[in-house]
Amino acid sequence: MYRVYFDMGVFTYWSEESLESRRLISRGGVLVSDEAALQSVNDGTEPIDPDIIELLNNLLRDGFELNVCDSCTTAELKKKLSLYGIDSMFTTVMGSKSPNALSGKMSKVRGREDFSMFVGSNDLMIEAADLCQMPVIAYGENMSEIERDPFCWALYPLEVEDQIHTCIVIHEVAKRVIEKNARILGIDGIEFAGKKFFTAKLGRYFDLLGKDYDVVDLEDYHRAVEQSYKGENPVESYYFNGFNYDKLISEVLKPFSKAGEIDKVVYCLDSGNDSFVNERHYKLSQEGVLILIGTMMYREPLLRYFDATVYMRVDYRESEHRASLQDTPVYGDDPVEVYKSKQIPAQKMYIQRHDPFDGRDFVIDNSNYHRPFFIN
Repeated sequence: MYRVYFDMGVFTYWSEESLESRRLISRGGVLVSDEAALQSVNDGTEPIDPDIIELLNNLLRDGFELNVCDSCTTAELKKKLSLYGIDSMFTTVMGSKSPNALSGKMSKVRGREDFSMFVGSNDLMIEAADLCQMPVIAYGENMSEIERDPFCWALYPLEVEDQIHTCIVIHEVAKRVIEKNARILGIDGIEFAGKKFFTAKLGRYFDLLGKDYDVVDLEDYHRAVEQSYKGENPVESYYFNGFNYDKLISEVLKPFSKAGEIDKVVYCLDSGNDSFVNERHYKLSQEGVLILIGTMMYREPLLRYFDATVYMRVDYRESEHRASLQDTPVYGDDPVEVYKSKQIPAQKMYIQRHDPFDGRDFVIDNSNYHRPFFIN
């Protein structure tokens, strides 16, 4: 079961996007402020943001159970929901001024295998969600008032929907890692597939669950340029010689696999001065998971070390577009051309030789990074 909890602030807040639309369509250019929208909703003279209604309907259509919790009484909450005309959308309504009491109520509703997420801006409700180890989407513009770090942020209803679906993907990956007791998780995909961004969100989810983790980036183990480009064919040279797998295996993967833990400083190559001066400190307990991110990894000699695997797919045109948005060129004077002439052909060679889709725990399409989804 997928469950989403809302506080009442979600229903009384009009996003800037919705206000702008209302200014143009409903008010003939007359300014409508957040405060005016809030007051009109609370006194029943105006409906709530129609984009919120669409959000709720979309979640119900997708099979979510919707619930409400806030720091007033349950009776008051039900009265307000009825006034807004949305009371029939919610399965459970619960109120309390105590985060501990609300946490207990939410825990009774929440099943052990369920996915649950909280959306709102009430600090007490966020504390209650934290106590339940529930990811939080902080909604609205006044997030500076929220003392705790949420799982993510949203400024308008469509973004809330995107973040919920993204978090479900994160949840399923984390769940599989924990169920398999995986010690080394691989996240592979072409450059600019969004691996680092996805890993950062997965890390936040592990933090929420109290799961120890550390991240190793294959890019830290690249070889010197003259080794990566040696030979007549630059694509094959990059494919076969681009990364120093021996160093990664001997200094990180093999020691961690053997001991089950690691607390070690490794010095990686700085291509600027061709010396091993980039310091990386990896520290993991016996219960931790090492997340290795990189490209073209699901082949020997790395393949044998993974306990769980994710492959992130992205359309090649989209990856080229993302490469073009880099502030600092990372592949030379013309990063897009180098990317198209070296990275993409090498990735195609990799797919033809090894089929990174086959045998993976998850294949995720991240062509739209706002809404990743499973394709296996």
